[in-house]
Amino acid sequence: MVIKKKINVIIFGASGSIGINIAKKYYRNGHNLYLYLKSKRKIPYIKKLFPKKLDQIIKFKYIDLTNVKQLKRKLNQDKVIFTKADILINTVGEQGEINNFFELNLDNFVKTFNINFFSYVYLFKNIYPFIKKNKDLLIILFSGGGVTSLRTNFSPYSLSKIALVKLVEILSKEIKNKSIRINSISPGIINSKMTQKILKIESSLIKNDELVNVRKQIKYSDKSLNKVFNLIEFLYSKKGKSISGKIISSRWDNFKDWDKEKIKKITKNDIYTLRRKIIL
Repeated sequence: MVIKKKINVIIFGASGSIGINIAKKYYRNGHNLYLYLKSKRKIPYIKKLFPKKLDQIIKFKYIDLTNVKQLKRKLNQDKVIFTKADILINTVGEQGEINNFFELNLDNFVKTFNINFFSYVYLFKNIYPFIKKNKDLLIILFSGGGVTSLRTNFSPYSLSKIALVKLVEILSKEIKNKSIRINSISPGIINSKMTQKILKIESSLIKNDELVNVRKQIKYSDKSLNKVFNLIEFLYSKKGKSISGKIISSRWDNFKDWDKEKIKKITKNDIYTLRRKIIL
């Protein structure tokens, strides 16, 4: 699937494994990129990966999404960028402390929530005045392990991501402009700093079957990253434009096989959300 027209792509967390991979693909396809990074030190390195072209806009920006005052000021400076955005992707997140709930440091717990959830709340509250009249905008966020299954010793990460996924569903209904769609993607196991931390941590804190699965699936990281990009393309395409407020697995959901009837069922029902499944 190829996006033919030149589009404006905004990526927060552009230096992470997922963010940089998505940016590279849109760069190769000739689209305009606005890359936001939390670390100023990483900007010179990231710049080298994206040499400027005459017919392509590439901007590198520093922002800390948890710094409310700075966030508001910087976003206001860039408001024109958001009014012209076609795809906005936010990959920002941290794994947080891995431990039994009763052994967790509460300050660290709050920090994880600030990064994984409240930074998104601040972001959307501040950019909504700029995007609310946008004629065609796809917003993509990322869920994680433990959102739709039980994952012990990962409560800061799992709970903050569950809150984020629910926010996606709520915003899909409360954003009055129906040409703005928002979805969360479950990318599967990616060879990232988070994953490497899991492999190095004390094994007693992580179920053995999870460690086995991580070691097995990490080998397919490149394929998983490609599927993330393919899902974003699908959701931006004409075929996927009606889908909003969903959590979709780029690794396991066969979105390429979804026909009009399947998509209609998805949009009209609670599938691909956090609803309970009642079996009678």
